[in-house]
Amino acid sequence: MKNLMTRYLSFFAILSAIIFGSCSGTRIVTMNAMRPAEITFPSYANTIVIVNRSKFDKNAVNIVEGILTGEMPGEDKAGVQATMTAFQNQLMASPRFQTKVASEQLTGNSLTSAFPDPLSWPKVEQMVARYGAEIMVAIEIFDTDFVVTNGKRKVKKQIEQDGVKKEIEVDEYYAEGVGNLTIGFRVYDPKEKTIVDQQLFSKSNTWQAAGKSAKDALAGLIAKSEATRYVSEMAGSDYAYKIAPMPIRISREFYSKSKKIPEIAAGSRMADVNDWQGAAKKWESGLSRAATKEAGYLCYNIAISHEVLGDLNTAKSWADRAYVDYGNKKAREYSTTLSRRMYQEKRVQEQMK
Repeated sequence: MKNLMTRYLSFFAILSAIIFGSCSGTRIVTMNAMRPAEITFPSYANTIVIVNRSKFDKNAVNIVEGILTGEMPGEDKAGVQATMTAFQNQLMASPRFQTKVASEQLTGNSLTSAFPDPLSWPKVEQMVARYGAEIMVAIEIFDTDFVVTNGKRKVKKQIEQDGVKKEIEVDEYYAEGVGNLTIGFRVYDPKEKTIVDQQLFSKSNTWQAAGKSAKDALAGLIAKSEATRYVSEMAGSDYAYKIAPMPIRISREFYSKSKKIPEIAAGSRMADVNDWQGAAKKWESGLSRAATKEAGYLCYNIAISHEVLGDLNTAKSWADRAYVDYGNKKAREYSTTLSRRMYQEKRVQEQMK
């Protein structure tokens, strides 16, 4: 894990070398970074098994729900599978965990939004041992519905009549479907015999379709099964993003030209070809003869170059100098941004141990 972390952080310290020009005398540089997870797992937790524990206690309850909500047999089961697959796929973007998907479906779900009693620790230990994991994530509540409304409305339409274009109002039939998901995740740590996390949340999305008749509009609307799959995948991806450090893209703006100090433009050209060390030296060389305003620009740019090179402490020192010594207001905000990023990097390091 240590070697993997070293390689991964080295990769994300490298600039992607995408620099966009702007018409205001600035450039935008983008780079890779890591966002810490909201939840820090113990260092021994390297493999997660995700389990479907959404099976109802009694078959009769399944039948009742189908009658009440119009749910087709197997739709929720397919939705849970979509959640688990999306969860596993999203975690592949993070170097923190390996993920296994359990084939068993355990009993636990209910018609209410209350979590069932936790699984017994012997059962949790059995599951993690079977899949070679240290942590178990269980989907313990899973309920979906799809609400469809339809009607008729007036819309404006452009037509051409006798060679003249004009706008008229016509009738349009529409259909709207809202897919809703209520899902509950519970995370078990059998080594410490603790519930690491337990969350119930909702996902929803809206789809629309239109046609010349009510039948056409309804026919063009997404199917309930597809809507369920979509919101289920949203839930799986979002929860994975919550529990694991994830790569992100960040962007910074720096000064690219100045009529008074040619070193700003010269350093910017070096940055264009990804020579950030050379750019920092060029910008620094202009400080001795720069007026206050341009000196602030130079210090600000030097700070950017050090962040791109992965030296956040030096970057913050230059940002502070740009604001304190030369009054560059953007540098004050940038210094705060760097402090926040340094804190996040520290959390990522702790989470990746």
